[in-house]
Amino acid sequence: MELPPLSTAQLEQLAASNLPPSQLFEILSRYESDACLMVADSGHPDASGGDPQLLSLFYSSFFFAHLLTNQVPEARALTQRMPETLRHQDPSLQNCLTLLRAVWQTQHAQVYETLRNLPWPEPLYPLVRRYESFFQDRTLIAVSTSYEAIRPAVAAAYLGLDSQAAEKGDQSIIQKFTDCGWTWSPESQLLHPVPITVPSTEEQPSTGIRDAMAMLGSRAS
Repeated sequence: MELPPLSTAQLEQLAASNLPPSQLFEILSRYESDACLMVADSGHPDASGGDPQLLSLFYSSFFFAHLLTNQVPEARALTQRMPETLRHQDPSLQNCLTLLRAVWQTQHAQVYETLRNLPWPEPLYPLVRRYESFFQDRTLIAVSTSYEAIRPAVAAAYLGLDSQAAEKGDQSIIQKFTDCGWTWSPESQLLHPVPITVPSTEEQPSTGIRDAMAMLGSRAS
C-alpha cells in the first residue's frame, strides 16, 4: 500500500494513532529512505537538511517505535544514522539519547525522570506516554517473576511510584500493588508478587496486565 508523503501532519497522525507497535514501526521504517533523501538533498551529509523540525519529529517517532517493539539495540543503531548535526543540536533527539542511555543501563528512575520531566514536543507526547506505560508493563512482569518478596519502596521505585511514601507504609500505594494480585504482609512489611507471564508471541502485555498497570497509574502522589 502506498503511503502518503512524509510530512509533519502524517507523523502527528501516526503518533496519535492506536496502531499496534509492529505496524507503527513498519510504516515509519518505510519513511526512513525519504528522510535520508531530505538530508542528501541539502548537499551536506552531516547537516539537518530539508526541514529540521520534520526530520526531528520523524527520527524521534521512529526511535520510540523501536522501543515500543523492544528493539533497544536497533534503536541505538538508529541514533547513529541520524544526521550528526541534528543529533547533537536538536532537543528532542538529545532527549532520545538520554532515554536510550537510561533504558540501556536499566536505570528505572532515570527512565521515568526522562519521560516525565524533560520537554518533549507536543506531537510526540502520545508516544512518550505510550512508552511509559509499555516500560511499566515490562517492569511489572520482570519484578513479578524475579521476586518472591520485595519491600514496598523498592517495588515503587521500579514502577515509577513514590518510593518515599511507600517506605512510610502509604496504604494507597500498597493497595495499588494488591490490586494487581500481589499480597501484603503487615508483619514482615513485605509485598509478595504474583508471577505474571506473557506468551512470547505477544508484542505487548495482555489487556489484563495493562488494566493492572492502569490501577497503578503512571504517577503516584
